[in-house]
Amino acid sequence: MHSGKDTTLHQDLAIGNYMFKRVDNFKCLGTMVNKMNNRSVEVNGRLTMASRAYYGLQNHMKSRIISRNIKTLLYKTLIRPVLTYEVETWVLSKQDEHRLTIFQRKILRRIYGRVIDGGR
Repeated sequence: MHSGKDTTLHQDLAIGNYMFKRVDNFKCLGTMVNKMNNRSVEVNGRLTMASRAYYGLQNHMKSRIISRNIKTLLYKTLIRPVLTYEVETWVLSKQDEHRLTIFQRKILRRIYGRVIDGGR
């Protein structure tokens, strides 16, 4: 009995002697791919992993012994690559782009402190 739901989208795919299971999303080379090509899921994952990288380094980032230059180097080599892995292949919405920018500014603000604009 047909339930009224289109099941043709969920059938397996046969190519020659090979059968492929149709899925809504999968991880390929560390990047989440979904049928709607929605990058928000990937951006959420990247933000989570970058936050974990930052909090793993939190003692170093809060240390008064470590210079800002070293903290910036830690950010550029250990946190930012986690956040921006394969970003050049993404087509981002303005909202996702804004969320990535907010995260980067938050980390840099923690390293450098608030910038007070004395020219205004």
